[in-house]
Parts: sequence; structure tokens; C-alpha cells
Amino acid sequence: GKTASYVLPMLVHIMDQPELQPKDGPIGIVVAPTRELCQQIHQEAKRFSRGYGLRVCVLYGGIGKNDQRLALLAGCEILVGT
Repeated sequence: GKTASYVLPMLVHIMDQPELQPKDGPIGIVVAPTRELCQQIHQEAKRFSRGYGLRVCVLYGGIGKNDQRLALLAGCEILVGT
């Protein structure tokens, strides 16, 4: 419901952009106030993005930074974070 109201227009915008090159991106950024909300938005954004082959990364505190850093370096079109 609510997540779709901003993720779906973001997907439309991202699909109109040139494909990301290495070290490019993200194109869309979602900022949330809590880690729990980031996790929920990340899951929903991944679900909506799957059919388009878009990658979604998440960055928030309280867990190891290295895995998050590697995911971001690998590239993503959408970033969700606190």
C-alpha cells in the first residue's frame, strides 16, 4: 500500500534512465527513520523491482558495515537507508 505509492513511481523513473555503469548509482534513495522500517521497505522494494531486474541495497546501523559496503559497491538502482 503505502510503500508502493512511492516505490512504483520511482521504478518508472529508473526504467527511463540509462543502464548503470560500474561505480554508478544509486538512482533512487529512500530514507527511513528506523532500522525496522528500512528492512520492511527494502523487502517491498525488492519485491516490486524483481520483475525489472533492478537491484536494491540497504544501509543502516546495528549490523556489520562490510556486507552493506560490498552490496553498495556491487551496484544498485535503489538504496534504502536510515
